[in-house]
Amino acid sequence: MLAPLCAALLVFATGSSPRELSPAPEPAHRVSIRMVGPLALVQVEREVLIGGEKIPAHDTVVDLDLPEGATLLDWGAQGRGPAIRMAATAETTARADYARVLSAHNLAPAPASPDDAVRIRVHLAPLAAAGRVLLRYRYTAPMACADGRFVLRLPPSLEENPSPAQVTVRFDNLPARLSQASVAGVRVRIRPNGRAPVVHATAPLRAAWEVSFTLRAQAGAWPGQLTMVRAGRRAMGKSQAVEVMTVGLCRPQGPAVEPPPAEVMLLVDRSRSVGSGGMSSQRALVRATLEALPPAQRFNAILFARTTTQVFPFPRTATREALDALDAAVDPNQLENGTDLVAALGRAADWVKHGGALAGGESRLLVIVSDGALPESQTAEKLAGALASVAPDHRLRVLVLLVRPAADEPVPADAVERLDKLVGRFGGVVRVLAAEDLRGVARSALAALKQGGDLFNVRMQGQRDLAAGVAPGSGLVKTWRLPLGQGSRVLVTGEHAGATVRGRASAARVAIEWLLPLVDSRAPKAWAGSLPEVAVHVEAVASSPGSPADGVARGQMDPLVLRNALALAYLPRARACYLLRRVANGVDLALRGRLRLEIHLERGELEDAIIRQSSLDRPEIEKCVRDAAFEVEYPRPMFRDAPTVAAVNLVFRPRTPEENPPDASPLDQQLDLILGPVTFDPRDLIEGETPQSGATEKRPSD
Repeated sequence: MLAPLCAALLVFATGSSPRELSPAPEPAHRVSIRMVGPLALVQVEREVLIGGEKIPAHDTVVDLDLPEGATLLDWGAQGRGPAIRMAATAETTARADYARVLSAHNLAPAPASPDDAVRIRVHLAPLAAAGRVLLRYRYTAPMACADGRFVLRLPPSLEENPSPAQVTVRFDNLPARLSQASVAGVRVRIRPNGRAPVVHATAPLRAAWEVSFTLRAQAGAWPGQLTMVRAGRRAMGKSQAVEVMTVGLCRPQGPAVEPPPAEVMLLVDRSRSVGSGGMSSQRALVRATLEALPPAQRFNAILFARTTTQVFPFPRTATREALDALDAAVDPNQLENGTDLVAALGRAADWVKHGGALAGGESRLLVIVSDGALPESQTAEKLAGALASVAPDHRLRVLVLLVRPAADEPVPADAVERLDKLVGRFGGVVRVLAAEDLRGVARSALAALKQGGDLFNVRMQGQRDLAAGVAPGSGLVKTWRLPLGQGSRVLVTGEHAGATVRGRASAARVAIEWLLPLVDSRAPKAWAGSLPEVAVHVEAVASSPGSPADGVARGQMDPLVLRNALALAYLPRARACYLLRRVANGVDLALRGRLRLEIHLERGELEDAIIRQSSLDRPEIEKCVRDAAFEVEYPRPMFRDAPTVAAVNLVFRPRTPEENPPDASPLDQQLDLILGPVTFDPRDLIEGETPQSGATEKRPSD
């Protein structure tokens, strides 16, 4: 009788039956996204439950991830009382203050396992009873370009039990009408005036999701979508005048507008930097490219290193026999020192001029296959100068394919930029590819070529470089400071299909606080604040270490290995240059002198040999000594393809003793091995500085 009575009293006191007890509401999670030009302005509100039925022994940690390139603006928090805006502070200060809060409340930091996806970590230390804390934060995220669409990719939740996010999306201040848009995979209805309504959706719990849109084609020959946003602040008091602009460019995939080429010339790099593995990849890539062209395609090939060799005396049709002959010529066992792409381009220019002008819309295709290890002396101006004699009516297109074996060093960005500037003058495609899917990349590169090729040398008015090359289906978003007073409509130029194209778009205006953190290196990386019930500490988690701080790749090379290569393989050749000299009189017979040769190695290839000092006054001997350096096979550095410089000091003299021997000089006694990038001027050694000691004197004599 007692148990039913207690149950009845419980129902009477609560006013509901046990079945009608409702569970606690899920934590609120709201995301508001405003698409302004190429940027997404995002505001997030999310509730976090701190504490529990018992007094917690640890603080609460919430891990967040942000879209690629996103920058946090500010943080706020609200408990049962009024909201606060957390103060931005130094990371060390925020960490120390938070540690004192934990110690004062007998709390230990919650164990947090390392996770590469974590970019923001929020620490919550409960100061009172359990409850909910509403976190508010804002960030700016640049859009990406994928398949011709501007895309904002939002990463999945990192929580164990995430709450669904209620999303609101607005498309504001776009320079052209919307063609299509989607939110979390659901297509958005576009109004007749080209505007989209405010979109409300529920984001997936654990999966990544996207917001994307495409603009209608803009007038003119500009090959892509162009959109901009800017913000400015006038000088007020101690504040300086600031203006920031973001430009977004996205190119869609277009239809084929160019027919297959009438003739094809391949320039295949066979320098030692390519290596036997890289040469095998290049051979497969060359064959895949020819097989992707029409069956009756006529072609020829030039192998280049320090010298150039034409494979066939006359162009051949791409039959199996001709392809097999080309495979045999591209031999991984026949590599040479030096990478003279300028000379190879000169021979290609002769090939174009010999063929003359083409009828109709036909064109010629020049395919450059290399590992991208170009000497610094071969500048973009020299590369373009080698093809300067090619007239526009010759209709030359250029396809550059840079390939390296798997796990090799990436192609230097400087080399890619130089090749972009070269190809931009004629129209074509530049691709840096891995060795895994050569056939697929060859087909996609030729498909892009039929669409007019890449968009090169993109510049904003005022000669500001935006991008060296933009392929169909890809794009870019860049932000920078600029002077106040520029107009709201900005002109952007580029080179497409060998012609100059122009695009213009209106720049939407937003508050400066949204854009300034994108270009301000002093943007905060930690925030701190406290409510009566919780102390909050927000920190940006450091990413994994990447390249060296100075941006220079450093490798290792055993000095003894390089010394042996020079002593055993090079010095006999240098001695032969002296022994085989022309002797016409007694002065020639008693010729004596010193020579300092500087050898530049990269990826196991001799890029250049420079005579820094010589007292021989015999140009033919000096040329022979320099040329002999290119006949030697040098070792490659371990672990990284770092540049290596070796300075070789040679003393030439006959076997007969000299009547008045010269004073000994430490410069003559050295074989200086300088590993890694040169951090000093080598002329200092020539002008009298004493190099490192411990090497052996090298004296070629008769």
